[in-house]
Amino acid sequence: MFFDPLYLIIMVPGLLLSLWASWRTKSSFKKYSQVRSARGMTGAQAADRLLAGAGIDDVEIVPTSGFLSDHYNPVTKKLTLSEGVFQSTSVAALGKRCVDLWSETGSEFFA
Repeated sequence: MFFDPLYLIIMVPGLLLSLWASWRTKSSFKKYSQVRSARGMTGAQAADRLLAGAGIDDVEIVPTSGFLSDHYNPVTKKLTLSEGVFQSTSVAALGKRCVDLWSETGSEFFA
């Protein structure tokens, strides 16, 4: 069996970068989960308000289990929020929702 050391040279830095990015995301979310939003809105309320502001009223917002497992299913038109984001009034939950909606619906959503 042939082993190419170039494989390690390419894969190890990518793996380390991926692990570092994951750690930074989780630690930042944990840090800002302790900071409450000024308006006291939950992640679900913020998502509903963003969708309503864009004229989107046919998307159902539902909770799901998991950590940072939020996603949008365009087939069923369901926006699933992890319990920590759905119920939380933290800055991290509100920021996560804005970023997710931006990436899931496209930048024209906020134009």
